[in-house]
Amino acid sequence: MRSNLRCLLPMLLLAACGSHHVLTGGWAQVTPDGKEGVLLEFDDTGTRISVHAHHLADPHPKATFTFDAATKAMTIECALLGDGKATTWKGSLNGDVLDLSSADGKLTFRRGGHASGH
Repeated sequence: MRSNLRCLLPMLLLAACGSHHVLTGGWAQVTPDGKEGVLLEFDDTGTRISVHAHHLADPHPKATFTFDAATKAMTIECALLGDGKATTWKGSLNGDVLDLSSADGKLTFRRGGHASGH
């Protein structure tokens, strides 16, 4: 019995730690009128981002990001508001809220969004 527990303990610890990055999942833009805005989706490793913005000419623009886990600071490189608008957005993560700012304004995202039809 004791040897079974020794084998099981490391697996339980790994499962408890999980492999998900703090950003994993969907983040929906909070809009003043409650309409659908931009959706950000981060993969489990925190290395890839997908942008879904159906109000743009290109609803899936290319995006890259950097995230500092210690300070929770983030930079996203993407024209989130469309062509001719800011392509660099800087901000920070505060729990389930991601605030981003650029020369064109401020965007707020909340954890839990998902891309409809994807």
